[in-house]
Amino acid sequence: MEKAKGSRAVGKIVLQTNCVSIFFDEPETLTIQWQRQIDYEERKEIFLWARQFSMDHKVKNWLIDDEELYIMTTQEKEWIENEWPELAAEAGLAKIVVYLPDYNFSSIQTLTDFTRRAQQNYNRLGVTQHEVFTDYQTALTWLAS
Repeated sequence: MEKAKGSRAVGKIVLQTNCVSIFFDEPETLTIQWQRQIDYEERKEIFLWARQFSMDHKVKNWLIDDEELYIMTTQEKEWIENEWPELAAEAGLAKIVVYLPDYNFSSIQTLTDFTRRAQQNYNRLGVTQHEVFTDYQTALTWLAS
């Protein structure tokens, strides 16, 4: 098992780039840990790669570690809110949890309405549950429940 420097994630690294480390903790959890601020194209490319990996390996849960992210563009928000929930449902993802540390309070405040709208779209499709946590261990506990 490999671990990226400074990572809390466990499992085998299945993708490592200059912007992300992705860990597979068999049999069901994929952790996407951003290494730096990303843009819309990078997010979309990585999410689509991870979606395909998840379908190929029957992954049911994602933990997205957004600790290194401070800005989410309008284009990213629109894609995640409107297109991504259907793609996640088609992939059979059961749970997606986002970890955003509480010291990143300004990002949490900015993303509250966006998160609520995205959750409504996940709920409408009835396949994937989505939550945001400010404590890493609580996020893991929710995934395991």
